[in-house]
Amino acid sequence: MTQLAYDNLLTTLYLLAWVAMLVWYHWKYRSLDAGSAIIASYILYATLSLLTLNDPLFSISYNPLKLFPYIYLYAMLMVALLPAIYTHRHPVEEIADPGTRVLKIIAFISIVSALFLVPDIINNFSSGVVKLFTDIDAGNDNYQEQSSDNADAGQGIRNLPAVIYNSISDITIFLCFYFLTLKKKPKLLIVGLFFSIFVGLTLPIIRGSRGGVIMALMAIVGAFMLLRQYMQKKVRRTMQIAGLAGIIAFTLPVVAITISRFGNMNGGIFGFLNWYVGQGNLYFNNYALDAGGIRHGDRTIAMFKRVVDPSTPMNYTDQRDKNHNMEINDDVFTTFVGDIALDFGPVATVLIFIVFYGWVIAKIRPRDGTIRLHQCLLTYFTVCICMEGGMALFPYSYTGNIRIVAFALLYAYLRYHEVLQERFPILSTTDPTEENHEESH
Repeated sequence: MTQLAYDNLLTTLYLLAWVAMLVWYHWKYRSLDAGSAIIASYILYATLSLLTLNDPLFSISYNPLKLFPYIYLYAMLMVALLPAIYTHRHPVEEIADPGTRVLKIIAFISIVSALFLVPDIINNFSSGVVKLFTDIDAGNDNYQEQSSDNADAGQGIRNLPAVIYNSISDITIFLCFYFLTLKKKPKLLIVGLFFSIFVGLTLPIIRGSRGGVIMALMAIVGAFMLLRQYMQKKVRRTMQIAGLAGIIAFTLPVVAITISRFGNMNGGIFGFLNWYVGQGNLYFNNYALDAGGIRHGDRTIAMFKRVVDPSTPMNYTDQRDKNHNMEINDDVFTTFVGDIALDFGPVATVLIFIVFYGWVIAKIRPRDGTIRLHQCLLTYFTVCICMEGGMALFPYSYTGNIRIVAFALLYAYLRYHEVLQERFPILSTTDPTEENHEESH
């Protein structure tokens, strides 16, 4: 058997393993949810890995493949998928009312922060969006300009509204869909949150970036698929139609950026697309478990590490300079599993996954036929990691660490607010007899 045939065999088996997982996932419980979306995305990535592996040009980017790295990757992705699997196999009818106004306050903060970012969109709309469809070089020019600015990232707060907005961007998406599950929906807040999400999708486009748009769309899909079962059928159908239209609308500028950046290169648009989406599995197989060293957390926990080690790189350009001797870095994708393995090593990564996801499973178990909002939030966090990092890298690296802090603070508040409510019911801000959720079916 030739090496190419062996590589194709391994990649095909990896693909079929995820297909089999999807079949098993829906064998008993056939409802579509966040786990369905995650597994479907892994099937897509594995399919495009197979295509790029056989591309005459891009195939030279990869070394011969091995069996064990695929087994390791599949096992770690399965561990990360466990919260979604648990939620799928232990369905509940409703989300318990958290009895707090803090969620609306956070939504208001997100909307106000987004409003402060609107002038940037208006000032750059003609050059950043319109020119994408009129100037073949516009997307590449905007991307190069953004890349030159990234060398200063993490060195200080230059735009406070943008920092606040980015720190709660995924929470904004979660709250938007959560409010849609309520019986008495705060309609103005929901409209405002959709506006805030729109701003988050538009900003990367005017800067010639595809990654920000793709990551936001994945978070949107993950949040909707996680919470759709708690929505009224009419609301669910409306969101499905609107969501499909939105995905198509924001895919068009992403396509334009792709054409601008790669249209004139030898690989062609589809070659670069296959390579962009499918490279993660292959580069993981080649390097993630043995890259000639580790980064000791310089990427995935950069902000936390900087507290005790001021020499920790502030952004990816500094980090790549520091770890330039490694055989691979974050200039290509290795999935979030590979990103963590490159930071801490393959053995430590196994321990991290077992401890963290074991803790999550212990915390999301429903009781009394309902699930608490803090449990949904924790599950959503793991869904975001899988959805956003399954193709690319760990989505909360560098300054993105602040989003982990935002998740942790909101989770802690919701969790211990519930404890206080149970011990001191007088603290409840809602009528305990009022129903706040619609029937799922």
